Amino acid sequence: MRKNEKNMSNSPGQPPPQRKSRIIVITAFLLVILAATAVFSFKFFISEILKPVGEGDLVYVQIEEGVVLSEVADILKENHLIKDALAFEIMAKNEGAANQIQSGYYAFSPSESAEEILKRLVAGDVYDSAVIIPEGKNIEEIAAILEENHVCDGDAFIEETKKVAAYQKKYPILSSITLDTKDGVSRTLEGYLFPDTYSFSPETNPSDVVTAMLDRFVEVYDQDYLNRTTEMGKTVDQIVIMSSIVELETKFVEDKANAASVFYNRIAANMPLQSDITVDYARGEKTAVLTTEQTQIASPYNTYINLGLPFGPICSFGKSSLNAALYPAETKYLYFVADMKTGKIYFNETYEEHQADVKTYMGE
Repeated sequence: MRKNEKNMSNSPGQPPPQRKSRIIVITAFLLVILAATAVFSFKFFISEILKPVGEGDLVYVQIEEGVVLSEVADILKENHLIKDALAFEIMAKNEGAANQIQSGYYAFSPSESAEEILKRLVAGDVYDSAVIIPEGKNIEEIAAILEENHVCDGDAFIEETKKVAAYQKKYPILSSITLDTKDGVSRTLEGYLFPDTYSFSPETNPSDVVTAMLDRFVEVYDQDYLNRTTEMGKTVDQIVIMSSIVELETKFVEDKANAASVFYNRIAANMPLQSDITVDYARGEKTAVLTTEQTQIASPYNTYINLGLPFGPICSFGKSSLNAALYPAETKYLYFVADMKTGKIYFNETYEEHQADVKTYMGE
């Protein structure tokens, strides 16, 4: 029996059962370690590749309605906002966000992680540019503000403002703007683009920007103002031109009605307005004190050499300047000078009084 039992033992070259089980356990353990290492390595790889691309300026992208996740990932990758499109897709699917991305314009920073970008896309945290157009800005200055805020191309905006005839068909309030040229100069929508805070998306069509600003102008220049314009025997364009001059000639609201009265009084007396800021507009640059030579520049906007109002408005004005143009103070003032330090204006009826104030507030 012992001999037979011996013959039933493992054949030469085979490990005993106990050793074989140990090998299986060790192998399984190693496989688990390898699998865990692979999973850890993959997760580490994914976490690294989803980190921010780096630093830099804001990048503006548009996610169109109906685009799929892979297209969104490609857009982000092409704009250097994520490191890998596939990794972004995997993350979005794992988060259950593949079909939750909302369309719109977005402003992303390269310092945002892929996860942060995804959260904003799902939340619809779109870029809505609150653009402030300050009072007293002319069209070129407004164009620069719009371009700086990525609303539209500045030159394209300026070109759009030259389409006066086209906008007159839609806005009757613009009807008194002359379409004739004067000394080779043509009118634009200068003065009619009301200053305010607007919400524009990036890459807005310039026509939409102009329309929004004209709509605001119509809203402000309401029926009461139109009735007052008729009562004064003026056109809307004349009031707009006067308002723009008052806007730039005054710093304080309390000086505006008196300033308007000076200009109306000078027109009634057949005196040139002699407004420095109209010369600045003609020259295309602002100067604190003009020289005699500068006041002789040939331009329909130069109120030193031309009687009456300039050819057109010189800026976008605020409501207080419009009020002053429509409701000027009743005075006999013909002159004023501003304190160079404070901006406060001093008014006079006579040239002698005016000269005395010029010496006091401006020096010799």
